[in-house]
Amino acid sequence: MPRAATGLFVPGWGAPAALYQEGLPDGWAALDPPRFGDTAGSLEAYRRWLVGQLDSRATPVELAGHSMGGALAILAAAARPNRVERLVLLSPAGLPLSKPFRKSLGDFAGQLASGRYPLSIGARAGLAVAQAPRAALRLAQALRHADLSPEMKLVYRSRIPSTVIGCLSDTLVTASHCEQVAARLGSVYRELGPPGGHMWMLNAWPQMRLELASTAR
Repeated sequence: MPRAATGLFVPGWGAPAALYQEGLPDGWAALDPPRFGDTAGSLEAYRRWLVGQLDSRATPVELAGHSMGGALAILAAAARPNRVERLVLLSPAGLPLSKPFRKSLGDFAGQLASGRYPLSIGARAGLAVAQAPRAALRLAQALRHADLSPEMKLVYRSRIPSTVIGCLSDTLVTASHCEQVAARLGSVYRELGPPGGHMWMLNAWPQMRLELASTAR
């Protein structure tokens, strides 16, 4: 019987779990979030989903996430602090973002067109948006305006060890934004410099593995 994962990784908006698999250390598993259409794009529905994932595990886990996944990890840790051993947040949403949504969507489309995503994974991500565009937009807007400061305060008070990782080339969830999240959580803050912006890990999987492994133990 396979050993249960000790670390769970939550993807960003529109990204399937398979996209991040290459960047996970041994003992980690990426989760596939519900489809946009199944949740009507409700951030609360995604929060309930992740809390359910934590509740279904026999033991507490290390929890990590990228972008939307980072925001969901904060929400779930605030709701179930006893189920989370440590948080590792890569460019997490959770405070209001200033980059216009149309520009962010254009960057996403450009990444798909450039082939930076593996073809099958890129097609899956694009299809997920095309199948429920209104729900996808609703969720994106909710994330853009979200202020999880109250939940961050709960995580801070729970004394969950945490690390926030920002990237200097990220123009969506900027390094300054990440530093503010870290301050609210009382987290260790680390700043990386690779190119690639918000999706820097697509060309730096070894760096992502190193960051998760070094901060999660």
